Amino acid sequence: MTTLAELRPTQPGRLIDLVRAAGIDVSDWANCKGGVAARNPKDCYEWAFVEPKKLVVLNVWHDHIEESADGTISIEMDEREFASRRTGTERARALRTDEALQVAAKERLPVRIVVLDGRRRNIDNPGERASHVSKRLLDPARWTVTTYNWKTGECTVTRGTHRFVDQFSLQETERKPERREVSGLAFVRSSIVRSNVLVRANGRCEWCGTTGFVMTDGRIYLETHHVIPLSEDGPDVESNVAGLCPNHHCEAHHGKNRGEMRKKLLERLKRSLM
Repeated sequence: MTTLAELRPTQPGRLIDLVRAAGIDVSDWANCKGGVAARNPKDCYEWAFVEPKKLVVLNVWHDHIEESADGTISIEMDEREFASRRTGTERARALRTDEALQVAAKERLPVRIVVLDGRRRNIDNPGERASHVSKRLLDPARWTVTTYNWKTGECTVTRGTHRFVDQFSLQETERKPERREVSGLAFVRSSIVRSNVLVRANGRCEWCGTTGFVMTDGRIYLETHHVIPLSEDGPDVESNVAGLCPNHHCEAHHGKNRGEMRKKLLERLKRSLM
C-alpha cells in the first residue's frame, strides 16, 4: 500500500506533461503569446483542469494531504472559504477549483492529483514572496470526491476507490502481475488497476449495466475480471480488466458464450478508454 511519504515528489516535472499524461487535452495551451505551451500563464498557473465527462485534475501541495491511521490518504478542501480571504487571480483560481470539484462530485468523475513540493507562501503574510513549485508528481492512482457540502463547498477527496469493493479488496498490493508461492503459484494483481476499473464502472456491471449489490458498510460490490486471463499472459492494465456483476463474471469464465463475451468486452473497454 502506498504511503503519504512515497507521494512526495522528487523530480521537477513540467505541469503540461503531467496534465497531459493524466488525460487532459492540452492542445490549446499553445494559443498564447510566444506560442510556447509549457509557458502559457493562463494554464500553467491554474490549480484545476477539467476534461468534460472524463476526469478532473487538481494541483495539491504535498503537505495538504493527510494519511489516517488505517492508511487512507485524503485531502480536506474548502476552496470557497479560501477564496473569501483572497483577491484577484488567487480568488478566481480558487473558485474555478471549487467548480471543478463540483463537476467531479456531481458527475462522479475520477480525479487525478498532481502533487506539488517546494516553497509555500504563508497566505496570512501578504508581504511574503510568492510560492514556488520545485517538484511535481502525477499520482498514478485515481482519487474520488467522497464528500461534498453543496452549501459550504467543504469536501474530501480520497485516494483510490472507497465507494466500491471487489473480490480482492482484502489482498491489496501495488506490484505488477507476478507469481508468488502460496500453496502453488498465484498471480498478484495491481490494486491501482483494480481501483481505476471500479471507478470507471461506477458501480455498474460493464456487461449488463446492473448496479452491484450494496454491502453492509455502504460500498458497492463488483468483481474485477481480466478479459484475457493472466494465465494466458493477458496484461494487468485497465484496457484488459472489466468490472462485472458476480453472475456475468462467472459466465465470462464458464459460460458457453465466453468467447463472444471476451471479444465484446475488449471492444467496449477499448472504446471507454478512447
